[in-house]
Amino acid sequence: MIIKKEITIDSDIDSCWDVLGKDFANPYKWASSIQHSEGTGNGFNGAPCSDRACDVQGMGALKEKLLVYSDVTHSLKYEIIEGLPSIVKKGTNSWSLSTKEDNRTTLTMEMYFDNSSFIGTLMKPIMKFQMSRMAHLFLEEFKYYLEKGTPHPRKFNTSKHKARAKNR
Repeated sequence: MIIKKEITIDSDIDSCWDVLGKDFANPYKWASSIQHSEGTGNGFNGAPCSDRACDVQGMGALKEKLLVYSDVTHSLKYEIIEGLPSIVKKGTNSWSLSTKEDNRTTLTMEMYFDNSSFIGTLMKPIMKFQMSRMAHLFLEEFKYYLEKGTPHPRKFNTSKHKARAKNR
């Protein structure tokens, strides 16, 4: 199963890459579904790390391994190596940036999931819908973060943020 999404951001490619690539370890800063993230391991090709752990709302703890990282092409690809549901054999995610006119940037995300087990095949339409929605939210929140300089309001509506605000 492949899910491909694209969005245009009113920001230059270098600013976008600073968040997407150079700050790869920290998507929790802008993605509402990611409660916590941290990078580990020695990076390569200028990557800040080689592995990333994320606590994802609705999915739990994921571990990801960076497979491709390029400051030149503004692209990266990682594989989810732990935390996928048992019906999914493999999952990868590729992100790439390209320059558009008027100092704007196009972000393309392509998610790949191999859910070729019997149950996975039965669940494919539901999973595709859920993952497509998640991809849309990621892109929307990334765009908002780059254009507004602050996380999307959804980020502050998660239960963890509500609990922090309540305890202040």
